[in-house]
Amino acid sequence: MLQAFIAAIGYAGGIVVDKVVLSRYKIPVKRFIPLLFIWLAIITAFLLPRFGAVNWEVLATTKYLLLSLGMLVVAVTWNSFYYRGIQSEEIHEFELVMLLSPLFTIIFSEIFLASERNLELFIAGAIASIALIISRFRHHHLQITKNTSIIFVAMIFMSAESIFIKLLLDVFSPVALYFVRTAIMSVIFLVFWRPKLLSMPAKCFAYTIISAIFGVIQMVLKFYGFARLGVVETTIILVLGPFLVYFFSAFYFKENLKKRDIIAALIVIASVLYVTLFR
Repeated sequence: MLQAFIAAIGYAGGIVVDKVVLSRYKIPVKRFIPLLFIWLAIITAFLLPRFGAVNWEVLATTKYLLLSLGMLVVAVTWNSFYYRGIQSEEIHEFELVMLLSPLFTIIFSEIFLASERNLELFIAGAIASIALIISRFRHHHLQITKNTSIIFVAMIFMSAESIFIKLLLDVFSPVALYFVRTAIMSVIFLVFWRPKLLSMPAKCFAYTIISAIFGVIQMVLKFYGFARLGVVETTIILVLGPFLVYFFSAFYFKENLKKRDIIAALIVIASVLYVTLFR
């Protein structure tokens, strides 16, 4: 449970740092993403000697090779769209679409993962997700733009990736799975985009390392949550992440924090307490 809470903090910190690099300093996405994934792989590599277990015999079967390929295709797709969305949208507009991800993740888990089918968890997750959606909904957000569509695609693929991750955790430890994922993705981005990494300003280079640290914290602990708590319960706890983004945004980007955000946060906290302590 603590791991999922820390993952939510990592999510919030990563979003804010990414927004600074991509929007304030206008670093091209095709330069930022490859460098970010290089650092994600390097940082995760330090954890491999102790936490990098892999069942190679089972991994070599057709089922898990196809699952690995599917995860990589989905991950490359949503990351490409995700960071374009961060760069092009206001942080609250970006979050408006991305906050649909918990609900879609829970629904996908209920459909595709028999072990995740639990009515109590589904109801708690739905309540937390809907509270999140209602808290951030504004009438002027009904306008659908090209950038909104990009973020929506990222959200769908991000949610779907959770299914691949949960299944692959049968043969990978969370650290090993995240290392393989980020290392291969960094190579893919480097080969296809051929970015000029050395031309990035030193300050942005440092911010990218900070973002990678937050990313490793978020994703590795999220994977541990999937393995130990399950996808649905971990996702409910991670719903706290967007609220942390709102509070950081109100402080750092001077965005307004509404009373409805606070009320929704309390509902989400109540849902998290229910699934972690009282269920």
